[in-house]
Amino acid sequence: MTPLRAPRRVAIAGLAWFAWLVAAPAGAAEVRGTVLDAGGKPIEYATVSVPELKRGAAADEQGRFALDLPAGRHVLQVAQLGYQSAHVTVDVAAAPVQVNVTLKNEPIPLAEVAVTASAFGKTGKGEGATLRRMDVYTTPGGAADVFQSLRTLPGINAPAEGAAIYTRGGPPDETLIRLDGGDLGHPYHYENASGGLFSSIETYMLRSAFFSSGGFSSKYGGVMSGVLDMETQDPLNLRTVSASANLAGLGASTSWAIVPDRLSFIGSTRYSDPSLLFKLYGSSREYEQDPRGEDAAAKLLWRYSRTGRAALLYLDSGDRTDMFVNFLNYKEPYSNRARNQLGALQFSDAIGATLAIRGQVSGQFWKRDWELAQFGGSSSERNAQANVDATWSASSGHELSFGANLRRRAAEIDKEVPADSTDYAPGAPTRTYSSRPLLDAPGFYLEDKLRVFGPVYATLGGRVDYASNAPVWTVDPRASLAWRVDDRQIVRLAAGRYHQPPLPEYQDPSYGNPTLGPMRADHLIAGYEWLSEHTNIRVEIYDKRYRDLITNDSLSYYANGGHGYARGVDVFAKGNVKWLSGWVSYGYLDSRRMEFSNPREVPASYGVRHSITLVSTYQYNSAWSLGARYSASSGRPYTPIVGGTYDPARDIWHPIQAEDNSGLMPAYNRLDVRLTRLFSMPAGLGFPASGVCVAYCEALNVLGIANVLDYTYNFDYSERSPESSYFDRRMLVFGVGLSW
Repeated sequence: MTPLRAPRRVAIAGLAWFAWLVAAPAGAAEVRGTVLDAGGKPIEYATVSVPELKRGAAADEQGRFALDLPAGRHVLQVAQLGYQSAHVTVDVAAAPVQVNVTLKNEPIPLAEVAVTASAFGKTGKGEGATLRRMDVYTTPGGAADVFQSLRTLPGINAPAEGAAIYTRGGPPDETLIRLDGGDLGHPYHYENASGGLFSSIETYMLRSAFFSSGGFSSKYGGVMSGVLDMETQDPLNLRTVSASANLAGLGASTSWAIVPDRLSFIGSTRYSDPSLLFKLYGSSREYEQDPRGEDAAAKLLWRYSRTGRAALLYLDSGDRTDMFVNFLNYKEPYSNRARNQLGALQFSDAIGATLAIRGQVSGQFWKRDWELAQFGGSSSERNAQANVDATWSASSGHELSFGANLRRRAAEIDKEVPADSTDYAPGAPTRTYSSRPLLDAPGFYLEDKLRVFGPVYATLGGRVDYASNAPVWTVDPRASLAWRVDDRQIVRLAAGRYHQPPLPEYQDPSYGNPTLGPMRADHLIAGYEWLSEHTNIRVEIYDKRYRDLITNDSLSYYANGGHGYARGVDVFAKGNVKWLSGWVSYGYLDSRRMEFSNPREVPASYGVRHSITLVSTYQYNSAWSLGARYSASSGRPYTPIVGGTYDPARDIWHPIQAEDNSGLMPAYNRLDVRLTRLFSMPAGLGFPASGVCVAYCEALNVLGIANVLDYTYNFDYSERSPESSYFDRRMLVFGVGLSW
């Protein structure tokens, strides 16, 4: 061995000394521990801090945390939503300190019983903690997308592979989607007429996702079927950096305490590019150029007092697609460019000990440009919104909520489309469409939650909304009742009226009916829930009656002449034993609607009669797990083409359609499997020891079933060919996520 020269030895010793100084201050030691609930289960993502030192850390998914502290006696402050904060004193010496912290459930009297029917996913125990963020990350076939994972819950039933939410037979626009209190329109990547493939919301940003498929609170207006209300994280004292990659894209995210306990930042960015995936497995679609998508989100949180907080959120997403599409009997080049931007300012505070107030203002801009052969168009929306919500806790058994919402929606639509909707042949006559609809929609609500007597709880409320175009005021009374039979069983009833304005283009002064009124749905729901430490079972029966649906009208283009219904049963069961966990959801749906050109009530386009999803995870040990997801459903109704008529003037064939939605697409089946490995990386190469990292291998469509989503036809409509799904072949997708 060649001896090192003295200056070099001195330099290396100096670097080692400096590194030791940085890594381990004199007298410092690491405090390690686990945050547990009263039942001994880990509490994920709890915050652990020492306010006097302005130091903090976050627990991982297993509730484990580590924090470097100087020698001496310190008080750890441990907190997580839904639990009472705890303070633990530790004596730090030279050796590592081990401590376990138990948090008690937060005593929220009214939340002991969830009165709201059909609700899933709120982090607070009162709303039913059904779908955790870790469930989103580990659900096979879900691409760690919150919308894809929500589709495993009952009440969302459509045999499609996209992220769009079809609530109990209604189209995606009948579900209100909110982010940090503001309406979020077009939250999809690669959006089309039936939704989009993935959401533009990075799961890392989310703290909770509340979903209701009916009978929801008076707080929500302007929608008929469902609500998805998402909240982003309050990172506070977190300091993390994460990166991820798989065969279809890259991502990065961070949480950073700029001023501990006061000012913090959280952000994420993703870029999707399936080029490598297509090279390995081929594409089921004919792309001129592989599709691309990107999104970014950033949130700045300022906790200006012990109870007050203000947050500024910005979301930006975009995607582009260039491909050949089959439409009726023509294959044409199709190009699409979309951009969606949202900015929201939110604040919340408490006035005294009993009044909580929350406000929000937001603005959204969405734009889409498309071309299909000689046709094309551009659509944009400029939406503004302001909300104020207040909750007054009159007593331990009485809570009053009230608030106001103001929405302004301004749209611009310019497009050149076929004059005849069955003629997409080259040189087809076209017509130009240009519209600038504007809608102002203020609304007000009042809701009273109370303990009627003993085990019986009730929510009584209602809201009034105004639609400036019609113009008309609507009144929506709503009520729900919950009977807590015992500590494990709850029976619920809910009824209410819901109104939704029609899409702006239907109210255009030139090409629509500017006095078109809101559509209406009346909900009636009865449910039973069994809840124990390891099991949650829910059964719900519902009946939804539609009125004033949009129909075609020979004099005014459109009218409120439609009606229909949706009724069915949703069953959900979730449980876990030592090594196995998962859930199963089943939905039966009977839905018929008279709308647009339908002369009478016909099966709803996405009214899937039977749908079932099974999700299961086998936890081999703390590092390895194997998950599977199986989805099966009846085919959706569609309108078959039974022949064609020749048009000598155009030298083309026009389709002859059977009765509206008289056909059924084939049943849908798909099995996905996911192998997950959790690990940590030791310190080295200038990097500290990592947090919890994940590597996974996901097998998509293991059974190799080429599910049929649509049909195309030959030139005279005498033959048809199936259009397979996006995932019509077996695929293996590898990915990794690293976190420090």
